[in-house]
Formats: sequence, structure tokens, C-alpha cells
Amino acid sequence: MRVLIVEDEAVAARRLERLVAAALGPKLCDIAIAETVTAGRLAIAARRIDLVLLDLDLNGADGFEIIRGAPDAPRTIVVSARTDRAIDAFDNAVIDFVSKPVTEGRLARALDRALKAPAAVGEMSLAVRSGGRIQLAPFSRIVALSGADDYVDVTLIDGRKALHDARLDDLEKRLPSQFRRVHRSHIVNLVHVQEVRTLPAGRRSLILPGAQIPVSRRRAAKILAALGV
Repeated sequence: MRVLIVEDEAVAARRLERLVAAALGPKLCDIAIAETVTAGRLAIAARRIDLVLLDLDLNGADGFEIIRGAPDAPRTIVVSARTDRAIDAFDNAVIDFVSKPVTEGRLARALDRALKAPAAVGEMSLAVRSGGRIQLAPFSRIVALSGADDYVDVTLIDGRKALHDARLDDLEKRLPSQFRRVHRSHIVNLVHVQEVRTLPAGRRSLILPGAQIPVSRRRAAKILAALGV
């Protein structure tokens, strides 16, 4: 595996280099370091890069500019203290988001994911908080999203719950078409709807794995049509 570390702090870059070398061992063919957006782009253009470890704040420049819009962008693990930027991860080819300060174990898990799940590249994901860590939840595994002030509660297909740092209104504009607003406080992934339940007074709710979500009266007709009910 050919790895590029994009990090503008020399000490942090050298530490990442050591951790990557230790974690990948003989799987590591080559490792390079770039300190700026321009240097990162040139490194990717000059050689085949399999994986980028990307800091987001590069002397004030946005690290995502290195991979944003690139049709053949390498697999990318974000390594950054800018956890507020995690919402942007699913707009780019990001496999994982490792927050600073980086621990050996957390980075090793991210690298293992990069090695074992190459098919995840480019799969749309949502950055969520769970167990004190930032993780990427593929859209295909998200069942429902519910507004909670400045956060969104995320229900996953395996029943786990997580948080996303955004308002539901903002998130609605960025989600793919299988996600529909069914209520002022709820968005659901229609792919995972198991049953449409009729409640007293003609109200409806959607049964999904690990969740029962109400449907507002004014949205009911469109949602039922989308489900083919």
C-alpha cells in the first residue's frame, strides 16, 4: 500500500508515519508526507496513492480541497482535531474520521478498515458520534434521523443510536432520495420501512428496525405514494 500523509505539523506527521509503518508492516510499500494542499495534489498526480491520511487545517487551507471533486481520489482517512468538520466527510471519499490526539489503537482500526473494506470508497456516509468517537455510518445502514435541537439522533440498522452534529433542516438538503421527511422532527430511509401502521384518528406511523416513526397528516399522501401503499 502506498500512503500519503498530508499534515502541516512536522512532529505530528512524523508520529503518523511511525504509527502507519508499525500498523501496516510489510503491507506498506511506500509512504510520503505533504504539508500543503498544493503539495498533496502534486503527490497524488505524480504517483499512485492508495490511501491518504488527511489533516483538514493546512496552514489555514481546507484539506478537503485535495480530494474534493477528484474522479479518482484515493481512499482517505481524515486525521484532524476539527471534529466540527465531520459533517463534510460524506461529501468526499472518506473511509474514516480519526480525531486528534491520535491513539495507536484508533488509527490501527481505521487502517484495518481501509485494508479490508475497499468497496466502501465513495459510498455515501454520515459522520456520527457514538461512544465518544466519530464514526462514519453508511447511508445504507441508517434507518431514521430525528431532530434534537442542534443535533440529530441517528438510528442504525443494528439498533445502535448515534448523534450527528447538524440541524435536521440542513441535513435534509444533503441526503439522497431514499431519505424522506415524514414529520417535522423525523426523516426516514424508505428502504427500511417494514410496515405502515394506521393509528386512531387516521394517523399513520412507519415501522422500521428499532424505530416507530410518526407520519404527519400533511405529508402522509406523498409518503404512502412513495412506498407504493
